[in-house]
Amino acid sequence: MLGIAGDFSQPGALRSAAERIVAQSPDAFCLHGVAAGDAYAIATRFDCEWAYRGAQALFWRGTFHIHEVHDRYLPAPPMRPFERRGFLEVNGEFAGLPVSLIATQLSPDRFRIREMRFVRTAVRAASSAVVLFVAGFDANSQTYGFDDLAPARLVIA
Repeated sequence: MLGIAGDFSQPGALRSAAERIVAQSPDAFCLHGVAAGDAYAIATRFDCEWAYRGAQALFWRGTFHIHEVHDRYLPAPPMRPFERRGFLEVNGEFAGLPVSLIATQLSPDRFRIREMRFVRTAVRAASSAVVLFVAGFDANSQTYGFDDLAPARLVIA
């Protein structure tokens, strides 16, 4: 599993991400901050299936069999209704076991708490194992987080 966050509009940024993907060859990976056209190019180049919502894309290879895709938004911060962050959930099977891939990007300010509550509720509601790709979260500097969500595997970008 691999999560990469960044500004992919910068020269060489997408190429650098592609090199990491080639080096690690993950079954599933996530790009945060990517444009839809660039996500399509990555999916084509690496022969992956993919889903996209709000500048984040989830990619998976043939070992993950998809059942459904849910694209939603995290709660909007008060007084900023147009500042929406995507929440992408792909449910399927990996080696016969039910698995959910979830991708989101948290706010850099105090409104992150509301977003984390939403994400934690979604992870708890999942009836399968969860792989959570999160950007904008620093587990080392934050005392709250996702540690107590047992079936989840956290991939921080």
